[in-house]
Amino acid sequence: MPQPRSRPAAPPPSVPVAAVLLSLTLLFAPSAALAAPPPPVPSPGAPASGPPGGFRPGGYACDASEGPWDCVAACESGGDWHANTGNGYYGGLQFRQSTWEEHGGLDHAPRADLATREEQIQVAEEVLGTQGWGAWPHCGAPYRSLGRVHTVRAGETLSSIAADYGIEGGWRALYSANSKKIGKDPDRLIPGTVLVIGLL
Repeated sequence: MPQPRSRPAAPPPSVPVAAVLLSLTLLFAPSAALAAPPPPVPSPGAPASGPPGGFRPGGYACDASEGPWDCVAACESGGDWHANTGNGYYGGLQFRQSTWEEHGGLDHAPRADLATREEQIQVAEEVLGTQGWGAWPHCGAPYRSLGRVHTVRAGETLSSIAADYGIEGGWRALYSANSKKIGKDPDRLIPGTVLVIGLL
């Protein structure tokens, strides 16, 4: 008796190999693989001084002589104050749009990447007052011991800054905590000087 012929199995549905590989890559890839690429390393001629203790946030060289913000920006955005990479964070200090708006950023520009370095620092100091250095978990880590800081703007005095922050002991306490940065004359306050506020 003849054996019945079995039907050949239907070929599997055709799935492009690239789609399968992409699905597997996305499924098993670590989350960092989906993040935006790291910012470029600054050029070899970039200043190499760093924040307290010689720590260089994210391994990026930066000049901490003007205060922490350039170092934080070097770590966050490669020092690009107009960064907009499409990752949902903007500017040199990588603000979320909601953070930018909640801390007065719209007084300067619609988004952080459209604001100047100085305007971004002003907003960052507001963020620092409400969130602390934890707002920049990795790049702000070396500055946690500083507490809150304030960058002096033209026309400000130690008295006006002390009053704005409600510093007990007034301008004398502020001067005492920052005398090395200010120098011998407390009336000679240079715009751009970064004063420690948070430990007073």
